Amino acid sequence: MTRGPATSAPLPAKWRQLAEACCAEQRVRLTPARLAAYAELIDAGHPLSAYELIALLEQRQKRKIAPLTVYRHLEFLMRVGLVHRLESMQSYLPCEHPDHAHESQYLLCSSCGQVDELESKRLEKLLHRIADQHGFLPSNAVVEVTGLCGNCAQST
Repeated sequence: MTRGPATSAPLPAKWRQLAEACCAEQRVRLTPARLAAYAELIDAGHPLSAYELIALLEQRQKRKIAPLTVYRHLEFLMRVGLVHRLESMQSYLPCEHPDHAHESQYLLCSSCGQVDELESKRLEKLLHRIADQHGFLPSNAVVEVTGLCGNCAQST
């Protein structure tokens, strides 16, 4: 596979600054290739599978990209809190508020594909309290609620 510059989708300054600050705080390196993957996720405006992300990167960079490379980029971006994985859709989306740690909660529209990231401290506490009552120590709690968004619900 030929290596070339990691050209990327246009990334608004706000998102670039958040990514750089997040990585600097954790003392990890935000490489151009990682930034390119993040920019494509931001630019897409909807969740992408790893293979959809690969296709976008290959198209923009005009070169083949190994799937393992992109999976490593996604793993890094998730580890630093810039990206979340939607388990039910096997896809990835940028975190809407990467400036602080939080549990993942989503409303997924099964009609138009819209995804809304939520942040409910009450729901987090409830899940942890229930887990504690069962003697369970959660390492990750992802809540995905599938249904119809307001627009789709009105048009049915």
